Amino acid sequence: MINSVHIDELRTHLNHAKEKLSSEKQKILGLHPINAALNREEYVFGYVRAERTGMRAINRRLAEIAWLPMQLDPRSEIMGDDRHSMKRWLTSAVIGMPNADIFGNDFMHALTRCGLKFGWDHSEFIKLNARIANLFRDLSCLIGLIYYCSWMSDNNIDTLQLSNPEDLNRTAEEIAALLQSPEIYRYLRAQEQNDEKKSTRGKKRAIEKPAKKERPSLRVIEKQHYYGGYQPDPAAV
Repeated sequence: MINSVHIDELRTHLNHAKEKLSSEKQKILGLHPINAALNREEYVFGYVRAERTGMRAINRRLAEIAWLPMQLDPRSEIMGDDRHSMKRWLTSAVIGMPNADIFGNDFMHALTRCGLKFGWDHSEFIKLNARIANLFRDLSCLIGLIYYCSWMSDNNIDTLQLSNPEDLNRTAEEIAALLQSPEIYRYLRAQEQNDEKKSTRGKKRAIEKPAKKERPSLRVIEKQHYYGGYQPDPAAV
């Protein structure tokens, strides 16, 4: 069912979605603590395996939304750290479960703990891997929708036809389709032409001389108008 949604209402939905994603992140990071004595070599090998598996799943999800104007960069988020900190932890006297402050990424640490606890082919590991990948996809959709809202506000588009504003992926698809449509081009072109007409009328009034006066008592200064012209389609960036 399609509903008319004001852009301010959409922003409210996005704020709710941001809170839900933040809650989901905290739930994932708290999963599967390991209470038994930790075998560091086993953990490091498990982390590398979880990182490789997790990156594949995340990249598959992000490939589904490659049309977004911007996305998270999972490689810099997950693999930005080199292996030196991991090697230091492997030989250090620090006791306890490692986290991103020591090395790596906290999502991959959660995935590692799950793999070590249940096994790498267990359904719990597969579900958690998909859950993390979906979170990265939804975060990318949220970033793209915030960008879309700013662009639409700048172009005086205040109402949208959306089927379910709570569904980030679906909403991003629908707005991207709108911004690629002939209707939006005609709307923006009409705005541009209207501003051009107003500018032309303003210039004509500015250069008219006062009637029945040989010399105007005031010098006319032409004002500059602030219009940037037609903006490119952000969905095609």
